[in-house]
Amino acid sequence: MSAGLKQVLVSPITSSISIALAVALATALGISSGAWQSERAGYRQRIAELTRAADRAEAGLRSELAACHAKQVARDALEAEFAARGTTVADEARRLLAQQPEGIDACARMESADRAVLSNLKK
Repeated sequence: MSAGLKQVLVSPITSSISIALAVALATALGISSGAWQSERAGYRQRIAELTRAADRAEAGLRSELAACHAKQVARDALEAEFAARGTTVADEARRLLAQQPEGIDACARMESADRAVLSNLKK
């Protein structure tokens, strides 16, 4: 049995087929390796883009959080000021509405006039 196997392995036909098969496998490996490398580069680029986007989002969220903290500090200071006067934010709002500052009325009239002019232009 080993003699038959030895004869098949050293046969010129078998060696030619083996060489052709080895060349085909090497070619397939080279093509696959190139495709894998390009796919890998694409993944690395996408990861870098996502990392940059995450960093930008994080910076935006951090600045938003800082603004919220600053707003809360300002609100606390305003409430403390009103408390020192013996009034509340709601009381101050009612007082301002009762006084109806002249600037608010003028702005409302100008906006009303602007709307009237725009509605005439649209016709």
